[in-house]
Amino acid sequence: MPDVLLIGDWHLASVTAAGLTRLGYTVHLWPDAVETPDRAAFDALTRGHRCGDEPEIAGILATAREKGTLRPVLGEAQAAQVLRHADMSVVVHDTGTAADGTVTDTRPVTALRRLLGDHRRHGPVVVASQLRAGTCDTALATAGLPVDSPDLIHIPENLRLGRAITDFLHPVRTVVGCNAPQLPQAVSDLLERLGSCDELHMRLVEAELVKHGTNAYLALCITLANELGTIAGHFGADPVTVLDGVRADERVAAGAPLRPGEPYAGATLHRDVRALVEHGEPIGRDGLFRAVAHANAVHALAPLAALDKHLEGVAERTVCLLGLTYKPGVSTLRDSAALRLADELHAQGARVTAFDPIAETADLRDLHRCTTFTEAAADADCVVLTVEHPAFTEPAFFESATPRHALLLRLTQAERRSRVPTPRGWKSVDLWNS
Repeated sequence: MPDVLLIGDWHLASVTAAGLTRLGYTVHLWPDAVETPDRAAFDALTRGHRCGDEPEIAGILATAREKGTLRPVLGEAQAAQVLRHADMSVVVHDTGTAADGTVTDTRPVTALRRLLGDHRRHGPVVVASQLRAGTCDTALATAGLPVDSPDLIHIPENLRLGRAITDFLHPVRTVVGCNAPQLPQAVSDLLERLGSCDELHMRLVEAELVKHGTNAYLALCITLANELGTIAGHFGADPVTVLDGVRADERVAAGAPLRPGEPYAGATLHRDVRALVEHGEPIGRDGLFRAVAHANAVHALAPLAALDKHLEGVAERTVCLLGLTYKPGVSTLRDSAALRLADELHAQGARVTAFDPIAETADLRDLHRCTTFTEAAADADCVVLTVEHPAFTEPAFFESATPRHALLLRLTQAERRSRVPTPRGWKSVDLWNS
């Protein structure tokens, strides 16, 4: 059974550890966590507490730990021991960012450089973390390795929250960056186990740019849908019908996220759009990416205008946010559009309450998070649907709520396309008919 040294924490580490153990690897996991002892971080990860409630992960990790195929690495000394015999070392830190996409977590690059420069290392280094273009080539040079070294391989993660283990075990596309003419055998074996439908081999910097480009394309599609949808609503047209017509053209990808709704959120898209702004600026090619970021920021503030209109001002009003996470069915609050809206409402003098049955625990300064929707909606001047969690789709969900005004503002999509029914006696509005 091949051995892997896995360095990382949170979602990407949880999914990768689960996936590799399912593929037959023994995984030696070093969380290298921030402000958390390695043992505590490992225990939390194997209980599924650091994966954003990703389906199946907790069970897979618990089984692997019990079988002994998922083992803790507690500190650098133990990591050095594993490094001597591991078939490969894999860097899977999630890359933390600020709200504007600026990278704030240096651990992926630090781990990459540490591994490449360690003469005790037996196998190649595989990095799945999100990296800025040029990072891998710089790491090789810093370690004194030739530019065409087979010691470093970049396989950028391509996981969607809510279905990450499926994406890991059954990839539709796998991008493999390596400057050497031939992959190390350990990496070839991994790719064979993954059995990707489409395996694309390229240089390291090209793999980094593919990740930037993929996420920038998704951000562009979301922004186009929201901008065109808003214009359609101005003409009294149904935004979704218009975008469905666009997507029906054979030149437009059928899976493109061309559906008017929330602004794009989550650190991933912001990070890669920001990266392309900064990479493009010195050569005068940053305009498109700046425009995407600006249009998305404008759309994120559109709910304020709608609330201001329907409530005749938001100051001293009570607004209830229904949902806090950045995506349905997951618990992460990282770069949530709902939290950004809460900040803006608070700044304009509104009282903000919220209910989310699955969002992770966090210190939320500008809103009052309630344990029930009944409590959150009590005396609210408006309920704002920010995320369509499955629990909200039940017809009986709204029955016990007693807001001051039975007004439901939808930020997800138009009413007739939504999975959340409008309660009897409520008025439903959205950003396209308000």
